[in-house]
This record gives sequence, structure tokens and C-alpha cells, in this order.
Amino acid sequence: MAATILSGPDMLTSEVFARSLGLTVSDLHDMEQAHAVLVLPGASPREARYPAWQINAMGQPFPVLPALFDTLGDSGWTIYRFLTQSHPELAGQTALEALRDGRGALVVRLTHSLAEGTFA
Repeated sequence: MAATILSGPDMLTSEVFARSLGLTVSDLHDMEQAHAVLVLPGASPREARYPAWQINAMGQPFPVLPALFDTLGDSGWTIYRFLTQSHPELAGQTALEALRDGRGALVVRLTHSLAEGTFA
């Protein structure tokens, strides 16, 4: 399943993703270490991919990404799953759709609720 996701047209290499943000690959890796971007690891470092859809209307990664990592942990796959699954707490929307609608604070609250085992 991971290989299928990583081979999707919306999954970018570090070079392509960095260029889309106007960054060097080194700067992109710094952002990755700060959890400011989502990267999905592959079988090797060269197979890692960056979802193109994590860029907001301003052309930048969603600013709530570090908070999602802080709450849900360091796994890019966990963050991916959280963002792409529909959530009853978001009226059936995915967290990604809610972010696109400008509801980042609600998405962050949902992560806290999930991490605490409560409901939003």
C-alpha cells in the first residue's frame, strides 16, 4: 500500500518539492527536521516523497503541521493517515479538507482529543 501511495502523481521528490517552495533541498530537510513539512519515508531515503497537497493557498506548507507532529508523534505516515481520513468530528470531512477551509485550530483540537482518547 505504501508503495502505491508513494508512486501517486501528488507525491513529489525532495528536489521538486523544494523547488516549488523556492528552497534548496538542504533548507527543505531543515524544515523536515522541524516538522514544518510532511515527508513520507520510502524503502530508501531517495524514495521519500512529499505530498504536494500540504501546500496552502499562500504557497506554503500548512502552519499547523508542527502542532500535528507534536501531538500525534514523529511518524509521517501517522500524520498522512490523520490528514486523509474523514473524521466524524469534522462532519465527515478529512482533516486536509478542514485545513483547506481555514479550520486549522479545529484540526489541532481534534488531534488533542484523539491523543487524549476523548472526542472533539
